[in-house]
Amino acid sequence: MTQTTTANFLKTIRQYFWDKNFTEIEIPYLNESLPLEPNIYSFKTNWVHKNQQFFLPTSPEFALKKYISENKTDCFAISHCFRDLEDSNATHTPEFLMLEWYEINKNLNDLKISTNKFIKQFLPKIEFIELVLEKNDFDNESDFNQYFLNNIENNLPKDKAVFITGYPAFLSPLAQTKNEKNIFLERSERGQAYAPPEGSEYQEKCFLSDRFELYINGIEIANGCEENRDSKSIKKAFESEQKHRLQNNLPTHPYSNEFIKNCSKLPPCSGVAIGIDRLLSLI
Repeated sequence: MTQTTTANFLKTIRQYFWDKNFTEIEIPYLNESLPLEPNIYSFKTNWVHKNQQFFLPTSPEFALKKYISENKTDCFAISHCFRDLEDSNATHTPEFLMLEWYEINKNLNDLKISTNKFIKQFLPKIEFIELVLEKNDFDNESDFNQYFLNNIENNLPKDKAVFITGYPAFLSPLAQTKNEKNIFLERSERGQAYAPPEGSEYQEKCFLSDRFELYINGIEIANGCEENRDSKSIKKAFESEQKHRLQNNLPTHPYSNEFIKNCSKLPPCSGVAIGIDRLLSLI
């Protein structure tokens, strides 16, 4: 991909959202804290002069949610993002470009529609279909990820766009769950099979998130959800993740109580992140 091609693509993206009256947000690259989510590991750097650690953004989410909590308006960001402990291959590198946007008072279905419209600006002939994951009793990331890789991802169509829903809630603590309460199972609880009581009102729905992943031609392109605004469940999730990393000698970073507070101040909204490099390679 040439620099000119990427620059023209970014210009087109910005104009698309400016025309819709979205506000563009600048993302800081040196951060004392970041959201602490399963399977997302940050790069860190040191400010030698002050002997202080900073962490590079894994997504623009923390800055966008701060803006929305204060301004309650639609917004977007285009940012370089950095993720450690992930392989480098044809579709992923440790540093990549991400587009992320948020829409106020929009649910998951609304977000699917706007994501469809955005993608069709660049891939007008692509066909969109939907896939709902079968009900399962997975209670940890590794088992679910293995199932998803072997049974879902490897069998996706290579000529269509697929919205996938039905993900377990424990995978995405920043996504709203499908019931009125955001229930988060700590990792110690996830180590055991869990089933809601027979006949429970939560049996069918409480452990799924209002979230989708979008695959195009078999490649993951986007991840969207209705946003979790329950500060208690978010803090519990971050505490559990931090404990798990420390116990298993995994890299971690501080999380911010300010970010958690900002989430509680959000209006109802939905947001989606798109890998710009992957989308551009498809185009």
